[in-house]
Amino acid sequence: MTARHVQEFACFTDYDKELVCHWKVPAQALLYYRHEDSSAGNEECVPKSGKDSLRCTCTIYRDYFVSGLTYILSLQFNGTDMWNYTVTPALVVKPRAPKNLAVQKVESGNFILSWEESYSSHSILSGQPVIYEVKYWRKLHPTEISVKAIKYEAKSFEITAGSLRRGYDYVASVRCNYTDYPAYWSEWSEEVEFHYDYQVTAEDILQMAVPVSCILIMAVSVICYFCFTK
Repeated sequence: MTARHVQEFACFTDYDKELVCHWKVPAQALLYYRHEDSSAGNEECVPKSGKDSLRCTCTIYRDYFVSGLTYILSLQFNGTDMWNYTVTPALVVKPRAPKNLAVQKVESGNFILSWEESYSSHSILSGQPVIYEVKYWRKLHPTEISVKAIKYEAKSFEITAGSLRRGYDYVASVRCNYTDYPAYWSEWSEEVEFHYDYQVTAEDILQMAVPVSCILIMAVSVICYFCFTK
């Protein structure tokens, strides 16, 4: 087996605890890694096979990451190097998805989505500039997705009642990207559901009042006409 058999090799990190590399290869190989400036020997990471048995994933756990750190990786098969690769974690950050997504209806009839950052105060990413994307859709119509970009550091978003259809269930989710480490967006967070009740508004009453008034006026006019003709 040679290097040309290795396909789709890529790595990403949450920039907190782990560096994940995955690839496709027709036979099981071992991944070895070390810091670029380290004089210590290689460390071994035994990959796990995917569902199709060709995709392998290896997770390197670290206590911390630092900017500028580079790893030298090598895949070995039967003790022979078949693939070499370097990766700088700061350039392949895929942050963890926001957590604790919640929704609350306010007096205006709008819905407030809120969430929390998935990093502790000790993490490098904690407090770093971050942007979010919110998406929501009618539960039974997943292709009708509205995606809203939040271009500032907020942890809430107001979904206006005017963008919803009354009487339907909705689903919402959120993801994030750290602007100083923009390689990847996070996965979408766990979903939250909410129901937009059908409530009669003043606008609805006004819209109903006009045709009803016209019908009543016409009815009264007809009745009066027949009364006078008799």
